[in-house]
Amino acid sequence: MSTLVNKIGPVLMAAVAIAMVTMAGIAQAKEAPSSDSAVLAIVNGDKILKDDALNALKSMNVPAADTDKVLPVVVDQMINEKLINSEVAKAQIEKDPAFQARLALAKAQLVRTAYLEKYLKDKITDQAVKSEYEKLKKENKGKEEVHARHILVATEEEAKQIIKDLDAGARFETLAKERSSGPTAKNGGDVGYFAQGEIVPEFSNAAFQLKAGTYTKTPIKTQFGWHVIYVEDRRTRVVPDLKDVETSIRNKLGQEAVEKLVTGLRAKADIKRFGMDGKPVEEATKKN
Repeated sequence: MSTLVNKIGPVLMAAVAIAMVTMAGIAQAKEAPSSDSAVLAIVNGDKILKDDALNALKSMNVPAADTDKVLPVVVDQMINEKLINSEVAKAQIEKDPAFQARLALAKAQLVRTAYLEKYLKDKITDQAVKSEYEKLKKENKGKEEVHARHILVATEEEAKQIIKDLDAGARFETLAKERSSGPTAKNGGDVGYFAQGEIVPEFSNAAFQLKAGTYTKTPIKTQFGWHVIYVEDRRTRVVPDLKDVETSIRNKLGQEAVEKLVTGLRAKADIKRFGMDGKPVEEATKKN
């Protein structure tokens, strides 16, 4: 087996290893083997046909030139599948109560997913996506945004000292990495581009008062602590092409549709809530 692996190479071997967990299902999903298909192996009386192995190779997108190299490994994995499946059948796992509970949960999740896919089909249309995109363009056309960095510290005194150090010639990015307590410290305090009002108001207002290449001369207080803010750039926001945001738009429309569905269902339902002590925690929502 090790000799085969060396001949095949690590990339193709990895493909085989990844595919082995679904090998049996893939082989069965393809066209049925011909009646004269060659027998490549017999496992406890169960045949592995050449057509089944070749179907598995097709599913793995193995290049035709590598078929002869990879086929023996695929057959070996199919033998393993048959041996494991035989043991699974003997164990009668499907009769185990724990398995039945997991199967019921998986089925419920699959049915719910199928229902929501059907429900959303006529709500996330190409026209709905285009309409949402036009709204996005209108909201962002001509909007100014800044690219900022910041240094977050616990006290005003610390922030004032940082400003003194900057005035003395220290690099903002270096100080951010050394002293900022925020999650952006490792990136030199970089918070990227944002428009007015898209982040904490105190921070946003201070940043938009700065010219590119300047920093705040007094510390800025927010609920997170004290900030020293540096603006690297100012620009008019570039609205991405539809193809670049289509997935996120569809996700947004889907989320909104599901939220609307749930809101409507809750409004019609008779819901009673109880605490851990069994006592009601709120009045029941009456059915209409």
